[in-house]
Amino acid sequence: MKTKIFTTAQVLIICMFMFSCKKGGFLDPQVEPLSEKNVFADSTMTFNFLNNIYWNTGLDIVNYRNNIGGATGGGPGSSDWNDSFETLSSNAASGYSGQDAFLKGSSNSSSHPLLVMWTLLYKKIRAANKFIANVPSSPISASRKKVLTAEARFLRAFYYQMLVRYYAGVQIVGDDVSDDFPTYDYKRNTYKECVDYIASEYDKAAVDLPSATTLEAINYGRATSGACKAMKARLFITAASPLFNGSPASTDAAVLPLISYSASYDVSLWQKAADACKAVIDLPEYALVIDNTNATYPGNGFWRMFTDGRKNTEFIFAYNCSRTAAASAGNSSTGNLERAWFPWSILGSTDLTYMNPSQNVVDAFGMANGKLITDAGSGYNALDPYKNRDPRFYYSIIYNQATMTNRSTTALTTINIYSDAANNKVGDGVQQYYTKTGYYSRKMCNDRIPYTSLTVDRSLPMIRLAELILGYAEALNELGQTESAVIQVNKIRSRAGITAGTDGRYGIPVGVTQAQLRTLIRNEYRVEFFGEGHWYYDTRRWKTAETTENGGLQLVRAKQNATGSAYPFNYTYENTAVVMTFLKPAMYFVPIPLTEVLKSNGLLLQNPGW
Repeated sequence: MKTKIFTTAQVLIICMFMFSCKKGGFLDPQVEPLSEKNVFADSTMTFNFLNNIYWNTGLDIVNYRNNIGGATGGGPGSSDWNDSFETLSSNAASGYSGQDAFLKGSSNSSSHPLLVMWTLLYKKIRAANKFIANVPSSPISASRKKVLTAEARFLRAFYYQMLVRYYAGVQIVGDDVSDDFPTYDYKRNTYKECVDYIASEYDKAAVDLPSATTLEAINYGRATSGACKAMKARLFITAASPLFNGSPASTDAAVLPLISYSASYDVSLWQKAADACKAVIDLPEYALVIDNTNATYPGNGFWRMFTDGRKNTEFIFAYNCSRTAAASAGNSSTGNLERAWFPWSILGSTDLTYMNPSQNVVDAFGMANGKLITDAGSGYNALDPYKNRDPRFYYSIIYNQATMTNRSTTALTTINIYSDAANNKVGDGVQQYYTKTGYYSRKMCNDRIPYTSLTVDRSLPMIRLAELILGYAEALNELGQTESAVIQVNKIRSRAGITAGTDGRYGIPVGVTQAQLRTLIRNEYRVEFFGEGHWYYDTRRWKTAETTENGGLQLVRAKQNATGSAYPFNYTYENTAVVMTFLKPAMYFVPIPLTEVLKSNGLLLQNPGW
């Protein structure tokens, strides 16, 4: 048998986000040939091999995706640009403009920003296979081997799930440890086969993984039985959604099984999804983080769950970031969201912001009474647009005249994002390297302590309980149980600090129809998970992207009114931050790299439109 050779670069974690390791020896930054046998004969190297497989799990949520692994750790590389995943959607503009070509519909199968995901994710899957094959020979206790093998099985399923979210049906390689596809036909499994396989892998992994309540603190961020169940529920919600259930992106007979679970609508898929969501909701170890005790901060639990430390009852699977003092952060790779997203006046920075929320997403945030800004009786005033909004708006968006803690003291500072009467930009107004949209993000950030003293132990949620509750509501509504769905939606709205109203319905009208609640639930996803990397996927599974991701990615310009005016600023809106073009059916899926298609001798079918 050919001896497998690794280099230290293949098995090390050399970045700053995940698990800590001992210094020296194995971690020395030198290229040193290591045989597979030697790696798994050492317990530290065995653990580090598995840790490195975890490394790319946070691609949807970190602020700076190129730094997850980078060139040495298998990160996405330069084709993915220097931005958060949110900038691939209408929710945010890219600080680097790196995603503009994609949003404009001008990417192709050689320049798509997610092109490298095919190779990257299969590398992770093969690494998991190698770990499962070799860990039995490692000098680790039998009980620990059992858990670590289950972790590797979970990670393999997790990366397959990432693949099918991008590409739909992909090739299932089983336990193969080859570095390529040399021993069998290189062709895609059907989407249904992939979903069923991934679900079965999560089920198997869940048996041997600890629950969140028994997980040791040092292992927080590793896979649990609850994470398996939550990821399976997300998988089933996606499979039940229109793109994969009755409304495929193509009716080509050869491609259809690769991109749909059921070509004709199958309502039973929603029951399957509802059951999976309910199974997680009923687990005793998870609960929404709720704090509505402080009138100054309604819905304070929504802020606290991101800022009160790494572990809480809502995060089901989380990505640990390094503990780093913001003032001394050399660059955004430290995991510091504040440095990447806050205005320059707070940072004292000469860098650029990495993500600017769009007017599109700002308009999605409703009012404190639960009504959309377009609803009659909402109380929305276009002349004073930031007053009495959904409390999540204030925890997510930095807008003109918002207040934040001073960068060096506890005093509140007003953020100026406007032009004066002579059109001179004031403060952090719309300009290159500051903000393209008239907004900055504060989602998941700690804006209540001085920035110069900010030291954060942070984890970012890859999946949290709120998603399962909204998924359950979505499934119930699609099953015709609309009022039962309302109860679930209002769990999220109550935690958010929205007022219940005299009818106790948090702004949802009596007699709401299935179609109306469907629209409301989809908007609730957008608001609740802004900045967490959901909108790209959600608009595709719902097949709404051809509407929401078309047209202008909007910006706002605030101009100071004359002294004595009823309102101090005049707000105008433009579609020019990015003019988006969603090309269907192509942009519903990522193209398989042309090099891989050619390698398959015609067996690997390309996604529709590419």
